[in-house]
Amino acid sequence: MSTIATKFPLTHREIAELGKGQIVRFRAGFEEYWELLKEAEYKADYSENEIVAMSYESNIHSRIVTEILFTLRKIFDSDTHTVHDPNRPIFVKYFQAIHNPDASIIIEPSELFEYQPGMNAETTPLIVVEVLSKTTRDYDYSEKLPHYKQIPSLRQIIYVESAKPFITVYEREQDGRQWINTDYSRMDEQFIVYGQPVALEEIYRKVKWPV
Repeated sequence: MSTIATKFPLTHREIAELGKGQIVRFRAGFEEYWELLKEAEYKADYSENEIVAMSYESNIHSRIVTEILFTLRKIFDSDTHTVHDPNRPIFVKYFQAIHNPDASIIIEPSELFEYQPGMNAETTPLIVVEVLSKTTRDYDYSEKLPHYKQIPSLRQIIYVESAKPFITVYEREQDGRQWINTDYSRMDEQFIVYGQPVALEEIYRKVKWPV
């Protein structure tokens, strides 16, 4: 049995039992994080010198991510950008952090951080999208948001609530140092992505919330 297997849980079941509705974190070195990725069933971030285990995706979360990816692929249909799903990590050099957004747009040709052959992460996202849940909301705002803001190439950060129709768009101003954020809560409202309007009803059209 590997050292990683004896030190960290490897299965979705173990993470669910440990978390009980909360994010599960383990103190670890950067090298241990990459080694864990080879063996674990689940995805994980690396933030604040800890491995942050990602919980199993809910049905509503999955439906929202599917619509986001469909919408982004209509907007970015050329070879100058690539639309990535949640399986593509992003390296934040300033914080030595790894995050897995629910969707991202990468500027091509991409620049990669390579830990070892076959294991790498993107460094030049133009846009990242996070779908928020009760479990991840605090982590997304308190750690991921300030981390993302330190990525030089990033121009837009989109936070999508899964419990209700609510989207917050953070947009970098022209000077590159300031960010402005705008909230949208009506299904007929639109926000702009790369010059194209996106209505909330496009993102939430497959979602049926419990009554």
